[in-house]
Amino acid sequence: MLMKKIIAICASPRKKNTYYMLKTILDSSKKEYEIVFLKNLKINPCSACENCHKKPYKCSTKDRMPELCDKLEKADIVILGSPTYFDNVSGMMKNFIDRCLPFYFSRKLEGKKTVVASVGSEDAESISQCVNAMQRFCKHMGLDVVSSVYATKSNPKSKEKELLKIGKFISSL
Repeated sequence: MLMKKIIAICASPRKKNTYYMLKTILDSSKKEYEIVFLKNLKINPCSACENCHKKPYKCSTKDRMPELCDKLEKADIVILGSPTYFDNVSGMMKNFIDRCLPFYFSRKLEGKKTVVASVGSEDAESISQCVNAMQRFCKHMGLDVVSSVYATKSNPKSKEKELLKIGKFISSL
């Protein structure tokens, strides 16, 4: 049986709560994985040039996004993690989402299993909006969201059992 490739996208400027959630899921999956920290990549915003609207569905912006796109294409499972900022994803995650537009047209991510995770200092309603934003992105890309989780009060450890359960579920895929 082939080993499934997992890539996790961490859209936090800190290696703290969002990272904890991703790492807990990934370590309990007992699979090989890579965590990509968006804070370490220079990814420019979308310039709306519309180059990605036509074949070969490539972005013309010169930065590190092409290498991330390559990793996403090769992955079997994608995990998205973002802290909640004003009821939404972080700016890094939004920038990443916008730059994934070529995948909308190429459908190269379609059918990949996906997990969405978020944490925030606010209430559940606020953080669920962040999760919803990532889930809507996944829907547009044709990604299959198999699980989502969020933690309130900046306390990801409160969801440890759920995170471990998600990791074990991923190991069964």
